[in-house]
Amino acid sequence: MATDPVKQIRDFEHASPLALDLPATLARLAALPPSTDAPYLTICLDAREEGSDPGRTPPPPPLRSQLHTRSVRDRQGVPRRPARQELRQWLDDLRARHDAHTPAYESIAADADRILDYVDHSLDPAARGLVLVACGRHGVFEPVPLDIPLDTSLRDGPVPALRPLVHAADDFPLFLAIVADQREAVLWLFARETWQTGIAIDADGYPRKQQQGGWSQKRYQARADMRVDAFARTIAEEAFHEVYDRDQRGVPGEKIAYVVVAADEPMASALEAQFHEIVKERIIGRIHLAIDAGVNEVVDATLPLIEAAERRREAEAVQAVRDGVGERLNGAAGAEATLQALVIGQVMTLVMNDDFSQAGWADFTYPVFGVGTPPAVHPAGGDVANIVPTMLEDEMIRLAAQTDATIELVQSAAPIAASEMEHVPDASEPLPRSEAAKSLDALGGVGAIFRYELTPAEPEAAP
Repeated sequence: MATDPVKQIRDFEHASPLALDLPATLARLAALPPSTDAPYLTICLDAREEGSDPGRTPPPPPLRSQLHTRSVRDRQGVPRRPARQELRQWLDDLRARHDAHTPAYESIAADADRILDYVDHSLDPAARGLVLVACGRHGVFEPVPLDIPLDTSLRDGPVPALRPLVHAADDFPLFLAIVADQREAVLWLFARETWQTGIAIDADGYPRKQQQGGWSQKRYQARADMRVDAFARTIAEEAFHEVYDRDQRGVPGEKIAYVVVAADEPMASALEAQFHEIVKERIIGRIHLAIDAGVNEVVDATLPLIEAAERRREAEAVQAVRDGVGERLNGAAGAEATLQALVIGQVMTLVMNDDFSQAGWADFTYPVFGVGTPPAVHPAGGDVANIVPTMLEDEMIRLAAQTDATIELVQSAAPIAASEMEHVPDASEPLPRSEAAKSLDALGGVGAIFRYELTPAEPEAAP
């Protein structure tokens, strides 16, 4: 019997200043009550600093009483971020659109000062993107610093605009990277581009090579194979516990979506034989990495596999919507039908193009929602004064998160091959769309997969 080669198993965690548990954050923000008297401000910011030497914005001039204070004289201001000027201008314009001394104006003014102060002084330098939701009227200020860059966008409305946060959670799900050889293994758990936890497994060198007169080559090889199998079994058991334990928690966003394996022969074959089925079904590819590869190397090697898997999943979701609106009666397509299904909690998966946008209206006191401009007569017999304009993509995502529906954002931009990078398209040309996005466009840009199938109405019996 082969000696157990495992010397030690070490767990380690990464204390990150960035937001990692996005599903919980999304659920918390989606549960915020709508605000019709003062808007929620949703800031999505490209937080990367300008170049390798960004310079700094000048600090405010010191007060007369501070002129001889060394700490004030030596202040250098804050690092320059290109998106900050855009953010400040938007906040100034938003404040100017409201009358002074109104609840909306007072809330926006307080939010603007606090947002700029946070970006200048509290945003961690490690952050590459930022989603921030604020509404001073209701005491809401929730910054979500991220490790991925985001397109800068600025929205105000009766509910938070959570699609950028969904994008970060949906396109960068939890995944497990297993890097192993015959002597060492590391299991990295990643959320987006930041590792959360790791497990390091070390083995001894048994069986050692023998001098002449020792074991025969055949016996030596058999013992070596047994040792590799035993080490692979330990790695596979640790991977199983990582995946299974998170599955048992029952929180979709905390489940490990994908597994990537970096191992050469004979360890790759040994692991394949030892992996449990719930691990095997999530393996999306195998790569080559040195056992001492750093975190950045692991991320660079695995992200292309994650992105390809996400594009396949999006295409499957769009096809499921197409199938569902046919004879199977377990799906909806278009803004109106999807919104109705969300209101009654019928949606299992909301499928939306990442650039879908449509104006609508809402009366949050019922609640009742509609597409287009607010009606002159309340459709449910309520007070028409309670109807406010809103953006349907924000309402759909909020309702989906409140009812524990999965949200699948479909990337609208078609991937560009390296051979196509030489051609610079004219600015007036429309951007090429992915096949999945074009397919969903034909259904209205948004759709839903139901939790259960509808039963067609039975025809009435003839008298």
